[in-house]
Amino acid sequence: MTAGTRPPRLGIVGCGAVTERCHLPALVSGEPFQLTVLADSAAEHAARAGARYRQLREAKGFDPGPLPLCTQDISAALDEIDVAIVATGPASHASITAMLARAGKHVLLEKPVVRTVEECAEVRAAALAGGVTVVPAHVRRFFPAAYWIKQKLESGWFGTVRRVRWREGAEYGWPVLSPFTFDAKAGGGVLTDLSPHVADLLTHWFGTQIELVRCTDNRAGGVDTEVRLELRAGGVDIDIELSWLRRVENQITIEGSAASVSVGTVRTADYVARDADGAITDEGAVPALGPSQLTRDGLFHRQLVEFDRALRGEDTAVATLAEAEMGVELAHRCQAERVSSLPRPWQTSRRIASRGSRRVAVTGATGFIGAQVVDLLLRDEKTTVVALGRSLPKWARLAHWDSERVEFVRPDILEATELADAVQGCDTVVHTVYGSDSDRARRWAVSVDGTKAVVAAARKASVRRLVHVSSMSVYDPAAGPVLTEDSALVAAEPDDLSYAHQKLAAEQAVLQATDDPMEVVCVQPTVVYGPGGPLWTVRPLRKLPEDNSCLPSEAGGVCNAVHVHDVAEAVVFLAEADGVNGRRLLLSGPESVAWGTFYDYYRDMLRLPRHYLPDNAAWPEADRKFYASPTTVDTSRLATLGFRPRFGLAEGMAQVAEWASWSGLA
Repeated sequence: MTAGTRPPRLGIVGCGAVTERCHLPALVSGEPFQLTVLADSAAEHAARAGARYRQLREAKGFDPGPLPLCTQDISAALDEIDVAIVATGPASHASITAMLARAGKHVLLEKPVVRTVEECAEVRAAALAGGVTVVPAHVRRFFPAAYWIKQKLESGWFGTVRRVRWREGAEYGWPVLSPFTFDAKAGGGVLTDLSPHVADLLTHWFGTQIELVRCTDNRAGGVDTEVRLELRAGGVDIDIELSWLRRVENQITIEGSAASVSVGTVRTADYVARDADGAITDEGAVPALGPSQLTRDGLFHRQLVEFDRALRGEDTAVATLAEAEMGVELAHRCQAERVSSLPRPWQTSRRIASRGSRRVAVTGATGFIGAQVVDLLLRDEKTTVVALGRSLPKWARLAHWDSERVEFVRPDILEATELADAVQGCDTVVHTVYGSDSDRARRWAVSVDGTKAVVAAARKASVRRLVHVSSMSVYDPAAGPVLTEDSALVAAEPDDLSYAHQKLAAEQAVLQATDDPMEVVCVQPTVVYGPGGPLWTVRPLRKLPEDNSCLPSEAGGVCNAVHVHDVAEAVVFLAEADGVNGRRLLLSGPESVAWGTFYDYYRDMLRLPRHYLPDNAAWPEADRKFYASPTTVDTSRLATLGFRPRFGLAEGMAQVAEWASWSGLA
């Protein structure tokens, strides 16, 4: 761009998370492109992106100027742009890009560029007809490690490359604004999300077609949230694991006849280099070409600069549409040939059979207990589920299920009208939500006012039964050596917003509906442990390696532990059991054990020594009192109804150990 000429005008189509977090910050300087249009089918998304862009400009000291034009239809604003970024869901990539290309607009196309090879051909033909360039937005080409590895490959440093091992994954946390990520028909899934980067870099590094040997995933009719790929590039064997469910090594290892290297998959990566015998020869941070390469804003600005260079016919490192098409072809072969056999170690093997066809709504469906309830319900072919939750990213936990059998909805837990619409047509509502916000007043509102709203919504929707997941915490801990449903409740105090009082107030709100046509029942689990359990499983697995003496060992007071699979089975049992209306029902495991015994199972998983101390003077007094309590729980009333828990502690902890190994916690 010469002095006095304006930069090309750019429009963004799709104003979701990648636009807000990546593209807008990269465009703040106004070079090499001037942002003039923001388009999104949801008008509020475009408006929010416009306001965000203005804030970013002001924060960087630039004149904010007028807001970009916000529209729901980019075709109505073609006269306002010269180039475009297409960042919608993949289902609309081909049609939008082809329209822009035919109108003579160059396009930077977000990954996955398209869903099928046929859509690739459509985009390629439109680009040719319009005389424009379409560039895949494969930003990882500008990661320091991508350039560094390519240099080493081209220099022959590895010798003959023999194999590549790629591990990448974490619990899904990208702040998506629309649910296409979890919709198989819209091109969702971890394969679609991460494999474009993987295929692009492998093609970039090895310069050859990638062959598929085998693809396995964890689908159960929905999208893949874990995938394993066995590939071959020339004579190089490539083994890849991708996950949305757990943190894996996030590392790429390339092995050659002369040397090997392991390097992180992230932007600011470290590496370890080894010689042919496996001895470490070098390690440290991957060198960057400049500090901007180490920031997200800098990388996405670099992508824009390289895109501009491509439009000018200059040498550039951007991917080509032909290279992206190789990745699309690989994904197509994966989808056609994959086998859904990867383990789901958090999931029960139990199958159930309901009395008849039913539709069940579950609040807190992506939470620890709620997700297990959904998993179990969907193992009954006659059951469909409405899964209620606020967080789209957390939907990854259940996205492997067939969307024809589970519907994800996002009502406000405090709005009875929204909730009633969500549970309309449901036979049963299972309520598992409780407040977990850092603000105590907000926690109370979600736990108590939210429960009142759920009761009102279920009543309005003519739901037959509401099963409320409460807690043994509603009882006075000093009520006696044996806790029953007749034991004294915690004393109600107006200013006490503690967990126990939240659960008690919520339970009372449910039981006040006993006289309605709608039936209600409260199940009161004890210490719930199991895969993903935040307090009684994940917390000790993380705390014990830091301080092995922070929790009891060998002996101590009574731990009334119950496995989360037993909790889910009890909930599903109570959804149909007779004679439960208006009842509180305690639930614990089939045996009582010492707290030290409970935590020693985690020590064994972590290969930590047992310290044989049931008590520690260094612990807070409240903890010492809690871990010394001799109270046991009587669950005979639930047993009389016909339900008995299946998991003794040894069996339950064996299942936890399998999950903990898979998840990387042990």
